[in-house]
Amino acid sequence: MSDTSAYVDDMIAWRRHLHMYPEASFDEHETVKYLREVLTERAPSAELSNPTPTSLLAVFDTGRPGPKVGLRTDIDGLIMSEDRPDLDFASKNENRMHGCGHDGHMAVILSAMAWVEDNLDDMTGTIVGIFQHAEETPPGGAKEMVTTGLFDDYDYIYGFHLWSTLPIGQIDIKEGAASANSDLWEMTFTGKGAHASTPEDSVSPTVAAANMTLQLMSIASVRVNGLEPAVVTTTFMEAGSAGALNVIPPVAKIGGVVRTHNDDVQAKVQEVMADLVAAAERANPGMSVELDYLVGYPMVWNDPERTAIVRELAQERYPGKVVSEPAMLGGEDFAEFSRVAPATYVFVGAGNPDKGFDAGHHNPRFGLDEDSLEIALQLAIEVLKNRDRLTNPESE
Repeated sequence: MSDTSAYVDDMIAWRRHLHMYPEASFDEHETVKYLREVLTERAPSAELSNPTPTSLLAVFDTGRPGPKVGLRTDIDGLIMSEDRPDLDFASKNENRMHGCGHDGHMAVILSAMAWVEDNLDDMTGTIVGIFQHAEETPPGGAKEMVTTGLFDDYDYIYGFHLWSTLPIGQIDIKEGAASANSDLWEMTFTGKGAHASTPEDSVSPTVAAANMTLQLMSIASVRVNGLEPAVVTTTFMEAGSAGALNVIPPVAKIGGVVRTHNDDVQAKVQEVMADLVAAAERANPGMSVELDYLVGYPMVWNDPERTAIVRELAQERYPGKVVSEPAMLGGEDFAEFSRVAPATYVFVGAGNPDKGFDAGHHNPRFGLDEDSLEIALQLAIEVLKNRDRLTNPESE
C-alpha cells in the first residue's frame, strides 16, 4: 500500500489556491496556467499539451511496453457566489465559486502526477493526467476533447468525484450506469397579447405554458415504463411583467431538464414532448410553440469487469467502507470518455457535518472535508499500480 502522507500538504495547498480563483466553463485560462506551473515543477518528466485552449494533458511516456491509462479531472468552477466567510481560502473571483469540488479533483490528480514522477522508474506504458475544461456547461469540454481523436487509443480511463452528500470515509462504486443522460429543453409560446380585461381578444401563451407544465409532469408516470427512471422538470418560466399586470403578453417561455438512464427512454421523452407541442398548437389556433431540445451529456458507463476490480482494490484498502448507491440522475460529461475507452467513475465521500461540510453541490455553502483528498489520491494510485489488471481483466 502506498504511503501518501508526503503529498498531503502540497495537495491541500494546491486545492486551496485553486478554490480561491475559480473560473467558469471555457474560460479556465488562469487555472490551466497554474496547473502547468505546478506540473512543470513537480512532474518535469511529463509532456504538457493543450488539446483545446483551456484543457491540459500531462503525458508520461515511459518508453516501456504497457497500457495507456488516463486519470481525469474537471477544472471549471460555477457562476455563483460563495457563502463561506469561515474559510480563509474562499473565492476571490466575483460571482465565481468552486461549488462542486473540482478544485479538490485537480489537487488529487496533480498529486497523482507527482507520485508518478517519483515512481517513474517502476512505471510502464503511458500514463496521462487529463485536466478537462467545461464540465459544468453542456455540450461540455469532454466532448470537445474526445472529438480531437486523442483518446481513441486509451486502454482505460479513471475518474472520480468528491461527493459532499456521502459521508467522509465511504466510497461509492457501481458497475454499469453511474449518472444520467442529461438533456436541457426550452419551449417558446407565441400567441396574441391583449388587455387583461378582454382575454377573449388574446391567444394567451401564459395559459398554454401553464397547462404544458402540468402535462410534462405526467410523462414519467403514464408515457414511459415505470421501472425506468425518467425525470422531466420545469425549472424556468418567463412571461409578461410585474409592472404591467393588466397586459396579457404575446410570448411566454418555459424550460427545464430531462434525466434518464436508458437511451430508448430518453428518445421516448423527446418524442412525447414534440407530440405535446403539436397538440398545444392544435388546441390554440393562432399560437405557435417552438421546442428547443438540447441532447446533453450521455450517461456515464462504468465497464463492469474493470469496475469490479476497482471495487476489489477499494475493499482491500478500505474494508467496510465501499458502498454501491443507485446511479444518480445528475449529469456528468466524463460519459464522453466512457464511450471511447473502458472506464470507471467513482464517488469519494467528502461530507462531514461536524466540520460544517454538509451542504450539497452547487450550493453557496458547499464545502469538502479535506481528509477526502488523501483517500481519493490513495485510490487513484491503486488504480495506477494495478493498470495491467485493469486493462486486461480477461486474465483474472
